[in-house]
Amino acid sequence: MTRLAQTEGLSDVQRQIIDTTREFTDRVIIPSARRLEHDDEYPREIVDAMCAMGLFGLTIPEEYGGLGESLLTYALAVEQLARGWMSVSGIINTHFIVAYLLERHGTEEQKRRCLPRMAAGELRGAFSMSEPDCGSDVSAIKTRATRDGDGYVIDGQKMWLTNGGTATLVAVLVKTDEGADSAYRNMTTFLVEKKQGFGEAGPGLTIPGKIAKMGYKGVDTTELVFTGYRTSPEQILGG
Repeated sequence: MTRLAQTEGLSDVQRQIIDTTREFTDRVIIPSARRLEHDDEYPREIVDAMCAMGLFGLTIPEEYGGLGESLLTYALAVEQLARGWMSVSGIINTHFIVAYLLERHGTEEQKRRCLPRMAAGELRGAFSMSEPDCGSDVSAIKTRATRDGDGYVIDGQKMWLTNGGTATLVAVLVKTDEGADSAYRNMTTFLVEKKQGFGEAGPGLTIPGKIAKMGYKGVDTTELVFTGYRTSPEQILGG
């Protein structure tokens, strides 16, 4: 931990971000971490404060409302958050994955629609790849999106979704039937917007509840069940 904390050649802006995150961790996260972990309580006040600090938009380009910082800056900031409580880093890391996917592969319309809200923390990201029968072996996933007229219908069960209950935007990897000759290429990522909470998260979409864990408390880990969930081609990452 000290090796990364002593990274040389940082700019004044980078140092200010890291110093602010370190002070926040010492003042807010560490005094609450033991209680929140013991109670398995989502750190809502901490997350709200992180939104106000701009941490949810740390790597999102400035043109979309973010801070436009580098992966190095992000890694050093997350190191400070994890020093206080690992679960906080999990909340922001899955958000970062979705923002990164959108920035690198999203259409301009998808970027304009999602990234500014993600930078403000209004839209919270989660990434869904794993399934109960195959873990993270993506070639064996069974959740499928089937063409139906002008749209798609998704059916299947995803598992171990970090931030499943609190996220409002989930990037979901599913099987498709678009003619690719490889199990690894015949897949599509859909952008699924949903409401927060457990139970019915939208028509054809259910978050059954939190999965009990021995550690990594506070942050919610869930299933994601699709039953005739209808979506459009516009929700395909990258179009």
